[in-house]
Amino acid sequence: MLRRLILSAFLVTGLLAFAPRAVCAEVTTDEVKTFVNSMASSAISSLTGKDIAREVRKERFRNLVNDFFAIKSIGKWVLGRHWRRATPEQREEYLALFENMLLERYVDGFKDYSGESLEIHRAEKRQENDFIVHTMLKRPNGQPVEVSWRVGVGERDGQHIFKIVDIIVNGLSMALTQQKEFNSVISNNGNSVDSLLEKMREMAKPAG
Repeated sequence: MLRRLILSAFLVTGLLAFAPRAVCAEVTTDEVKTFVNSMASSAISSLTGKDIAREVRKERFRNLVNDFFAIKSIGKWVLGRHWRRATPEQREEYLALFENMLLERYVDGFKDYSGESLEIHRAEKRQENDFIVHTMLKRPNGQPVEVSWRVGVGERDGQHIFKIVDIIVNGLSMALTQQKEFNSVISNNGNSVDSLLEKMREMAKPAG
């Protein structure tokens, strides 16, 4: 299940699109590790029940994504240079499709949870308000997976605000992978943003 969440987060990459503002109080690595651990705990507690209706699970997943990920900033970064030339209408539809595509692609994986757990190892500060949390995804029936979470930190009303802006799995950036896929769709279809939106509409359709 957590592996699905990780992969969903193409979510996911040299991203500073979250662009956190300078914070008044120094952020500790323990705070950032606690944030990532809270994300994992929330996913397990709210999304993995076998008897949860699909639409309920999907809405809970949506809430979790928006609570813990800088989803709009990630979406903009993934679209890259094409974001700058997209129309306001294209941008609005793209961001909605980006979120819905993510939810639709991965929500069903949570019902297959079989005891995976995220083991927090260490956190390091890369630059001001930019951290990497190194973890290990433990799987009962498979090899562990190295996962690094890039976390941006901002401040609101005197409180630290944490958002995941990148996920790196065994050294591979998920957002960069998604960006390459989107660029390929656009470049292979006359450099048209509409061609990407058309594909995303299909991917964002509810299953069934």
